[in-house]
Amino acid sequence: MTNSGAAQGSRKFKLPEETSVLVALIVLIGIVGALRPTFLKPTNLLNLAASYAIAALLAGCIVFLLSMGEIDLSFGWILNLSAVLAGISMIAGAPVWVGIVIGVAAGTAMGALNGVLTVFMRLPLIIVTLGTASVFQGVSLISNNSGSVVPTDERITQHVFFRALGGSIDTPVPIILIFVVLCFIGLHLLLHKTRFGYRILAIGSNPEAARLAGIPTKKIKIQVCALMGAVSGVGGVLFLGFRGAVDPSTGGQMLLPVVAAAIIGGTPLSGGAGTIWGSLIGAMIVGVIGVGVVFIGIDAVWGTLVTGLVILFAIGVDQVVRVRKKRAS
Repeated sequence: MTNSGAAQGSRKFKLPEETSVLVALIVLIGIVGALRPTFLKPTNLLNLAASYAIAALLAGCIVFLLSMGEIDLSFGWILNLSAVLAGISMIAGAPVWVGIVIGVAAGTAMGALNGVLTVFMRLPLIIVTLGTASVFQGVSLISNNSGSVVPTDERITQHVFFRALGGSIDTPVPIILIFVVLCFIGLHLLLHKTRFGYRILAIGSNPEAARLAGIPTKKIKIQVCALMGAVSGVGGVLFLGFRGAVDPSTGGQMLLPVVAAAIIGGTPLSGGAGTIWGSLIGAMIVGVIGVGVVFIGIDAVWGTLVTGLVILFAIGVDQVVRVRKKRAS
């Protein structure tokens, strides 16, 4: 009993890997709040979280790709085209729920196409999506005649989907935030508590060893790409419901904040590891930087510069940690 107790007492308590990122978020909020106390109002913080909820959702899913050693450049335009197709179908007379299904299904199909092209062309996903991003953008522009898709019919705007996401239904916490947090719980369980997630991490750690171990690497890549497409499709219909419209540039500027959120959150670019909750915290850091500079009174363009510097810092820290681990082993 004594030896057992001593052994247990000698075990070091290990903090969650997202702790440092969470501390950074709290410090950042504290700095902005000290300079502009109105920033700390619960309403402002909830609005900030809601405005970055879709980017956070995409960041949570791109962790799957980064964990596998891949990266998708087209998800923003998948989101755009999914939202456009959903909006056009609703305007054409389809029930709102049918439009939602069309948007998510279209996103899933586009993601799966990325995966199939990657596997059969034997190219990195980043190269394939460099091309498909332009294709999806072009199809979107053709579909909406290079204009905005704005559902105005009361049959659509007064539907519970649009009223809930648009804020017409009064709730203590924005419904979009509740939905995204539930999605994060699902994504976390999928990556860390299922065979599918284990295989993704195994492929990211050593693709050849994973293949030799019997893991169907090609199938998994297609499935992960389809998942990214599906979540982008969900993001598209959420955007349509939240904003009430989709313009030709929607989604085009999401690449930096989404990838930045995942990297800042602690997911390495080299693959083999990933943190879903870290990406959520990372998204909030990106949001606080973007909105915080405006609150402080600095030109908004500086937000992009600061975000880039934070990304470089996060990558540098990750590299230092990896080097130390290799030396220790």
